Amino acid sequence: MTRLRRLLAAARSRLRPSGSVGERAANSVVWAFLANGLGRGLQLAKLLVLANFLSQAAFGLVGVALLLLVGVRRFSNLGIDEALIQHPDADVDDYLATAWVVRAVRGLLTAGLVFAAAPLVAAFFVAPARQPLLTAVVRAMALVPLLRGLQNPGAVYLRKELAFHREFGYRVGTAAADVSVAVAAVIALGSVWALVYGTLAGAATRLGLSYLVHPSRPGLGFDRARARELLGFGKWVTGSGIAAFLTTEGDDAFVGWFLGVGALGLYQTAYRFSNAPATEISQVVSSVVFPTYAKLQDDEDALESAYLRTVQLTTFLAFPAAVGIAAVAPVFVDAFINNEQGWDLALLAVTMQALAAWGLLRAIGATTGPLFRAVGRPDYETKIQLAKLAVIAVAIYPLTAAFGLLGTAAAVVGASLFVAEPVATGLAVRTAGADYRAFLGLLAYPALGSAAMGVCVVAVARSVQLSPLVELPVLVTAGLVTYAGAVLVLSRLGYDVLSSLRQAATAATADATG
Repeated sequence: MTRLRRLLAAARSRLRPSGSVGERAANSVVWAFLANGLGRGLQLAKLLVLANFLSQAAFGLVGVALLLLVGVRRFSNLGIDEALIQHPDADVDDYLATAWVVRAVRGLLTAGLVFAAAPLVAAFFVAPARQPLLTAVVRAMALVPLLRGLQNPGAVYLRKELAFHREFGYRVGTAAADVSVAVAAVIALGSVWALVYGTLAGAATRLGLSYLVHPSRPGLGFDRARARELLGFGKWVTGSGIAAFLTTEGDDAFVGWFLGVGALGLYQTAYRFSNAPATEISQVVSSVVFPTYAKLQDDEDALESAYLRTVQLTTFLAFPAAVGIAAVAPVFVDAFINNEQGWDLALLAVTMQALAAWGLLRAIGATTGPLFRAVGRPDYETKIQLAKLAVIAVAIYPLTAAFGLLGTAAAVVGASLFVAEPVATGLAVRTAGADYRAFLGLLAYPALGSAAMGVCVVAVARSVQLSPLVELPVLVTAGLVTYAGAVLVLSRLGYDVLSSLRQAATAATADATG
């Protein structure tokens, strides 16, 4: 036991962020991946368990409530956290009381709005017979923004200081509470309320942990000048959040209205499964590189290097994740979801394959938004999202009417592929002072390696006849081996990702060896 404690202490020492900004960023990536990976794994496990107890329609009902919560939160996002992180002063204690008051008031107003809007939302999405249940679900979920508004704003220091080793318990504890309560409730009740209780348990746990992970305690004071300063930066974050909601969640609202809550439940489930690795990558990238960029905003050479290295590591992970999901989706669905609850497994698998491309684009896009915010140009993000929204608004109805959920996915993926990402990438490369050819080269190598991996996985899938639970790990292993081999070959042709990985690993162990 003593030896185990020494090993754990040594591991924590190796991963405690310190040293230069680059070293702390590398260490923070490790911790953020650990936290997000474990949290995401728990959430996916919850979905797999609940999908075998609940129907598509049940997931759709909670999906409507979550859609409303996300919409209200995005429309009322004041960008307080982003303003505190971007602030050039390391100590922002003087702003915390004002930030807490503003966030608490926002949470209270948001909760009241959601509670009052519940009957109208139910009438919009479901038939009269199901409206009382959806109204009750939405009203129960109105507690979530209230709990969020009461969180300790001092927790923002965990990101501002790149102290992701302390945020690990914060994130994982929240996910563990959500999953354990939801799974226990679905076993006991077998109803849609399991999803509601899990979400509320996660929000309550996050509130309590926010006061444990950092010693800062906000008062009740309010300073009008400081509020104006924070909100002045946050106005573009608010605009970007609204545009992002309409582009990333607007398709959900359209599906629920046009195709029904059953289709919404399937669409959202396909999205969560297909975008899990991309969401993991994009969240880690956004949470770590924004404060990193903010610290480097006045150093042009360092900013360029940080941006290109971030793109390199992101695409190294995102390309094989997207291609791999598309390749194994049918086997994954057959392995883990039975059809006793009436799921359309074939449609679920093909929708996952279509949305995997969106996951890749989201991961690449996660490298640009933090850069724009860090250099004081959050308006770029808002304008790009609005252009993407315009394309989706024009395309989504005719494509969905013609092809169903696959048409919806095509509208969303097409708007990102042909509008949002090319524009965002061009602006990001110029903002960072980077070279366009260097950027395209960073994309070409993992694209080639992932293509080889995808061909191999599909060939193996067609040649073996195994049960889905056995076939899935065989396919995953074949894909990992193929991609690793492709990376080794490409590294001899100029793809230096291996040196980037070694530098990140060296930075992550700098404290222990220095």
